[in-house]
Amino acid sequence: MSEQIIPASINQALKDKAVKTTCPYCGVGCGVTIATNDKSQVIVQGDKQHPANLGNLCIKGKNLGETIDNTNRLETPKVQGETQSWPRALDYVASKFNKTIERYGKDSVAFYVSGQLLTEDYYVANKLMKGFIGTGNIDTNSRLCMSSAVSAHKRAFGEDIVPTSYADLFSAEVVVLAGSNLAWCHPILFKRLREEKARRPELKVVVIDPRVTACVELADLHLQVKAGSDLILFNSLLNYLAEQGCINIEKLAQSTSGLAKALKSAKIDSEKINEIGLSEQDINQFFSLFAQHDKVVTVFSQGINQSSQGSDQGNAIINCHLASDKIGKLGSGPFSMTGQPNAMGGREVGALANTLAGHIEFEDEALSKALANYWQSDNLASKAGLKAVDLFDAIAQGKIKAVWIMATNPIVSLPDHDKIKRALQQCELVVVSDCVASNDTLEYADVILPAQTWGEKSGTVTNSERRISRQRPFLTPYGEAKPDWWIISEVAKRMGFSKQFNFQSAKDIFAEHAGLSGLANQLNSNTITAEQEDTNTENVIAKAFDISAYKSLSEQQYQQWVPIQWPQAKENSITLSEQRFFTEKKYYHSDGKARFIAVQSTDKSTNKIIDKKTCPSREKNTFFTLNTGRNRDQWHTQTRSGKSATLTNRHDEPELAVNPYDAARLNIVEGSLVKVANERGQLLARAHITEQQRRDEVFMPIHWSSSNFNQGCVSQLVAPTVDKISGQPAFKHSQVLLTPEKVSSEAMLVVKQQLTLPLAKYQVEQKIDGGYCYHIASNLSTEVLYNLLCDYVEKHELMQAASSSLNASEPLKQYYRKSYLLNSTMHCAVLVGKQKQDLPHGWLSQFYQQASELSAKRNVITADIEKVQGQKTFCQCLNIAKEDIHQAVESGKLTLADIRTKTGAGNGCGSCIGDIALLLKKKVQQA
Repeated sequence: MSEQIIPASINQALKDKAVKTTCPYCGVGCGVTIATNDKSQVIVQGDKQHPANLGNLCIKGKNLGETIDNTNRLETPKVQGETQSWPRALDYVASKFNKTIERYGKDSVAFYVSGQLLTEDYYVANKLMKGFIGTGNIDTNSRLCMSSAVSAHKRAFGEDIVPTSYADLFSAEVVVLAGSNLAWCHPILFKRLREEKARRPELKVVVIDPRVTACVELADLHLQVKAGSDLILFNSLLNYLAEQGCINIEKLAQSTSGLAKALKSAKIDSEKINEIGLSEQDINQFFSLFAQHDKVVTVFSQGINQSSQGSDQGNAIINCHLASDKIGKLGSGPFSMTGQPNAMGGREVGALANTLAGHIEFEDEALSKALANYWQSDNLASKAGLKAVDLFDAIAQGKIKAVWIMATNPIVSLPDHDKIKRALQQCELVVVSDCVASNDTLEYADVILPAQTWGEKSGTVTNSERRISRQRPFLTPYGEAKPDWWIISEVAKRMGFSKQFNFQSAKDIFAEHAGLSGLANQLNSNTITAEQEDTNTENVIAKAFDISAYKSLSEQQYQQWVPIQWPQAKENSITLSEQRFFTEKKYYHSDGKARFIAVQSTDKSTNKIIDKKTCPSREKNTFFTLNTGRNRDQWHTQTRSGKSATLTNRHDEPELAVNPYDAARLNIVEGSLVKVANERGQLLARAHITEQQRRDEVFMPIHWSSSNFNQGCVSQLVAPTVDKISGQPAFKHSQVLLTPEKVSSEAMLVVKQQLTLPLAKYQVEQKIDGGYCYHIASNLSTEVLYNLLCDYVEKHELMQAASSSLNASEPLKQYYRKSYLLNSTMHCAVLVGKQKQDLPHGWLSQFYQQASELSAKRNVITADIEKVQGQKTFCQCLNIAKEDIHQAVESGKLTLADIRTKTGAGNGCGSCIGDIALLLKKKVQQA
């Protein structure tokens, strides 16, 4: 058993008044107001004044309060497993890095950082590595989610610029969701889009996705393309625009270049349009909608980016907007939606290995020199470093000897995780700074440095629409946890760079970052400082990213910061309204023009990596394209979201979505276990049979790892194939085989504390309110497994206190169930059956909230499983049962609005509205 939950401690600032901060989850960047009640409990509400969410919060944001505790936190630094003081730990890290550099050279060290860092943390890490160690070997886990969009922006616009704002999304006539499950991954924007469509029914929504997701609720058209076909689709759209006379070539020549080559490539791809799984009618409807409306916004995300041609796909989308002049005006433009809360901030400071800082490129000699002068460095990196996958390859090859990992879990998140394990295992020095005491990556750390977490640290984040918001502390830091920027700065000082890292607060760092952002425009306008007098300004190009208005901000101004979009270039002339790029057709290439990029699909959109020796018994047509991504209620590897019983209730186990046709062909049944395998590895997953999945394709979420699932993470099956331009891995196109896995028994073990022992071949941990539920599958008989689990419960010291039990086992039915009570309250339970559907899965999240009456306690071990399952919560906000929704759906010809009115579901955060829509869609299909 592990330690009990350790409550967090609120700080004095929160005791005095509510604190405004920013949600730590997705790239929407929602404002959050934190307050306390008379019991000193944290109350989380949406900030009604924040322009990103206007007071709305999704199911994850609403339940942030459930995640605020200090369980699995590290109090003090550890070196080689031994507790050390901060000075000794920092001395050790600095000494090891210096000695490694001295012995092997500056390219022998690396940082791997995260979109969970604040901009100030990011800035200091990048400054140390590129500015003073002198190598480009710092990359971020944002490489995995949006670096292809960055490449597309740079190639088209000359700089990494998201040209649109949320206001454009809600002012459009047509919204295209391309490879974006906005309903689950950016739910507040989807909610606002739903509200806008209710106000303007003429607003058209097109969803381009191989899966039937919750986004189809709003879809006037769903294009269920084959995986990897987006490039063909958008190239065909560009060709259609040309053939229909929708492109003003003469006008475009004034502000763009490269159109002819792009059209030639598009023409070639358009000949493949019949191969992407769409009807001619649907294709023509989409093309017509795009062409005939002036205001079109195309939202794109991981479905576009996470491909071996992700950059090309992004440029194909941008090409269509440039060609049809649907950019630089209200309600129009390509809109890359970032996944993490501060992926954009990392791009601003240069945390990607192939940029310097402040959107300065390595190839820009004048600005590189200006940056070196600004940082007072004579050792500025002169070439790009290694991108994420290449960086860990270099560790595995022994080229990188020391790595510092910050606020991320690469063993789980990177492809081919066995290789990542081997790399870290053999690396001479692995330093990890994180806000947790244990995860998959920390097992390989030589040094662990306790960093502050959300609610403790202070700084800024930038959301998907370039809006900079503050994260403010409202909790007392746990133990000796420190801000990431402080940890990095202290190491930098010990490495010999005290003068350049003498920051006293996050404000000092932000002000330096703001000043740096204005360098290019300062030199471009020839308003240079004394330090830059020897810089050649002749060919300096102005930069879009400029927040130099804040280079002299005071501590008070920093503390009172209100969310604001960049650019903000002129001091004392802050622009509070929405800002839109390219209204005057001014771009950031040397000629001031945008560039069409000629892109063309290849036959490498999927990675056929099945090895005959590893999988000798495969049959024809049993290859499946594995798509990975997010569930609605979880985030990354569940370090934070997994603490919330509300958030784990919807998906208690990792499921593999399979089309019914494929399931029938392979004898896979709902709720059974499936072996998912390829030459890289294998795991067992719970089958979910659904028409929402295309044939020959499967989907599995990314949120489980060996920390809570003995099968490990799905990334072990993902090939390290990357986009050749951006280096972003293709997480959605690996090939796998499916095989039904036979088991003899299934079980649920409900306990107060976490288990540390594996009990069966398949075991998943789920946090429930008041304890944990373990979902177990075994080759043991039901009786033997039942006795084994009861024996474990009755012998364990923390469970021996149980004073009585209720037993309702039925050996003839192979259904065994027993609950243990302590002073008439639920203490733990063992439930064993032959199949998964014999058990009250999902509903047991409410185990410790049972009423005191004996009849209620008996519900836990009742034989009427169907009745119990109906009590599972469907609407988490308003505690509305699943059976209420299903009865409403089956009761007659009710609309979505009718069901919401009748049951109340969806009237909280709105996250479950899409689920109701999918139930209605399923009923229509079955009629």
